[in-house]
Amino acid sequence: MTQITRAVVGFVALAFIGLCVLAYTAIGWQGFDRVLAEPWGLVTLADVMAGAVCMSVVIFYSETDWRVALAWSAPIFFLGHVVSCIWVILRFLRAK
Repeated sequence: MTQITRAVVGFVALAFIGLCVLAYTAIGWQGFDRVLAEPWGLVTLADVMAGAVCMSVVIFYSETDWRVALAWSAPIFFLGHVVSCIWVILRFLRAK
């Protein structure tokens, strides 16, 4: 994997984490109720869950210990893809 690819993905992941922190500090979890009240909010939530399933498959395929894979995968379903971004960044740092 090239340095440019690592830098781009790392930047996107860190930007996403920053947006999550910004949204939480601005309105907390209150905004989530409004998302669930809208049909497109439910579609978005289903999209996130489908992504969590796909990312969990990638994690279980990539990690050698199923307990480590479970420790990374389970939080994705509660905390979202912030966890996925952290996992990807750490994997990139280990890649040669």
